[in-house]
This record gives sequence, structure tokens and C-alpha cells, in this order.
Amino acid sequence: MKIAIFTPTFLPKCSGAEIFHHNLASHLVAMGHEPIIVLPRSLHRRLHAERWNLPYATVPFPANIWSYFKYSAPLAFWLNRRILSALHRRHGFDVWHTVVLSPAGVCFANWQSHTGIPGLIRAVGDDVQAVSGVKSHPHMDRLIRHWIPRASCLVSLSRDMSEQLKKIGVPAEKIEMIPNAVDQLRFALASDKMAARDVLQIPREAFLFLCVARNHPQKDLPTLLKAFQILAARSLPGAVHLAIVGRGVPLLQGLVESMGLKSQVHLMELTPEASLGVPPELPPSRLVELYRAGDAFVLSSQLEGFSSALLEAMAAGLPIIATSAPGIVDQVEHGREALLSPCGAPEMLAESMRKVSSDSILKHQLGANAAERAQNFSWENVALKYTGLYERLIAEGHAKK
Repeated sequence: MKIAIFTPTFLPKCSGAEIFHHNLASHLVAMGHEPIIVLPRSLHRRLHAERWNLPYATVPFPANIWSYFKYSAPLAFWLNRRILSALHRRHGFDVWHTVVLSPAGVCFANWQSHTGIPGLIRAVGDDVQAVSGVKSHPHMDRLIRHWIPRASCLVSLSRDMSEQLKKIGVPAEKIEMIPNAVDQLRFALASDKMAARDVLQIPREAFLFLCVARNHPQKDLPTLLKAFQILAARSLPGAVHLAIVGRGVPLLQGLVESMGLKSQVHLMELTPEASLGVPPELPPSRLVELYRAGDAFVLSSQLEGFSSALLEAMAAGLPIIATSAPGIVDQVEHGREALLSPCGAPEMLAESMRKVSSDSILKHQLGANAAERAQNFSWENVALKYTGLYERLIAEGHAKK
């Protein structure tokens, strides 16, 4: 199959959605298919300038036309339909895989309603799930509610996401639930845990909590820092450390210093480097080493679609400490793989962190259960679910002609 993966965000950005679709496209190539990433022109130029060696092709989409929605939705839709039709004719795609509800999703749904082109729209979480304190865009929200239910297929990552799609009018029969995936072997391989800590200048005897999350209100990192401050105040000096890794995380340095946590909190933004002639391994190897260096994984999110970082931590055999946020409760069970506490409750999050760091039996049992559960989310299984769905959508498209 020739598959267009149409996305408004991609490499060299490296959050969950970008890494997922890079890995999905790579697995599709290995299965004998031909995925092509349709991405914004600016990102396409960066990939070529930085000489990323990708196993699949990329083609540019003039993403600046999405700005036309601010002035005239009819004009924006007309321009998008012309561009998508031209790309479809030029490359002869069999099926389209569109990423996020807005702006790409509404454009695809509008185009699909005119053409009947087979394809799906994959929601990623915060484009359909409500987050307290995060500014919404009423105009795009209206477009989402009008056009997304008209698409032929929506892919959700979790039960909560499926329910949110239903609330905006998507019929249940149009929703397919396919979770994220993880290469468990890559995270479970033995490594030199202490060497990774030496690089970070973290004491070998300290208990290291790891959080992998971008600096965004959805992730509620201030609550995590407050919880860690509470825990650190009740622990021996230097006995606990926290590493937070993600896009924009270094911007929290001022807050960390004001809380008196500078020596115990490590803020990192890992940017994968393109190696000439070598396909990138994502997530980066340095991040994989950090998972192996950690003692426990902690996540303070207000919601998740289906957290890739949480899944990676499970594959690494780390005990999970997290909020009972939508999406998270689809991945882990309280008392089995994780200790869960309400969102925005730093005292309760701190108590969960204390329990895991002070009870080696609990730590081991949660981690072992997490690693066992991660086996359910192999890339082989997830890629097969997508190819099966693509084939079904293509067949349905032919049947309608």
C-alpha cells in the first residue's frame, strides 16, 4: 500500500506524536508498504538541511495556508482541497492517515466529504480532551465539531478519548481504538546504570525519579516540582533526585531555583542528532539510558491520550507514580503497576513517591508488573492493526464507487 501520513508536526521535533509516526512509518516500510510523510514545508526543509536519513520519503505541504482560517474558512478549505487533490494525483496514494483533529484533521474531513478518498484521522489527546487552564480556540473548536464527525474513521488512543470523540458527535461505529506502541527489548536491555548517573552528576546512592514530559500546562510540572519539594524536605539531604526531560523543560530553571531545589532537580531537553547515512533511533539512545538510570517514573499530567513516555517507562521496568488522569488510567492500574493520586494534589503525589522510594519490595513488584503489561503494546501488533484498518478503508472506498 502507498500510505500518506499527513501531519502538521514532525521531525526534527521530537515529542510523542512525532516519534510515534516516525516509528510507525519505519515499521510500515519493513512490512513492504510505502508510507510518505506529508509535512509542513518548514519542517521538510529542516530535515533536508540537517541531512536526516529516513527510511521513507517526505513531501512538503504549504502549512502557512492554515493561517487562512483566521480570515476565511471557505477560502482555507478550498485551498486545502486543491493541494490535497494535487498531492493525491501526483503520488497515487491508496489511503490517508491524518494526524490530529486540527488543523490537518478538519482539512482532511472536508476534502474527504467532497472526494470519498479513503483514510483516517488519528486524535492525539489534547486536540479533543479538555484540559483545565489551557486556552481553547473557539473558532477551530466549531470547525472540529462540524467536520470531524463527517470523517469516515477516527482513531483514538484510549477509552476516555473515544468518549470525548462521541461527545463532539462522532458515531461510535466510526471510532477505532489503537494504542501507542513500544519496543520493549530496547528499553529492557541491561546497561551500566551508574555510568548514566555519573554523566548527570547524580549521586549513585540517591533515589532517582524520572519524568519525561514537555513543558506544557497539560503535564502540570509545577505540581510535580511541589510534590518533590515536599518529599525532599522530609528526606535526608540529597537522598532523592528528580530528572525532568522534555521540550521546553529548561525554562523551569527559575522556578526550580526559587524552590531551593537546584542541586536535586535536573532539567534536560534532549534533541536527537541526525547522523549522515544512519536512520535515527527514536526516542534517542540518551533518553533510553536515562530510563535505565532511574529508580521510578513519575507523571503529574492532567490528562494523557496514551502516554508514550509512560509506556517506555513500563518497558524499562520502572514503578509508576502518576495522577489518575484520563488516559493514564487506561495504561496502568493503581496498586498493580502504579500508585495513582488525584490531579493537582502535590501532597498525595509526594506520599506516593515516598512509599515507592522507601519500600524496595513495593518498588520491585510495581516495576515487574509494569514490564509485564508493556508486552501487550508491541510495535508488531500495533502496525498490524493499522495495516488491517487501511485495507478495510480502501475496500470500503472501492465498494462505494
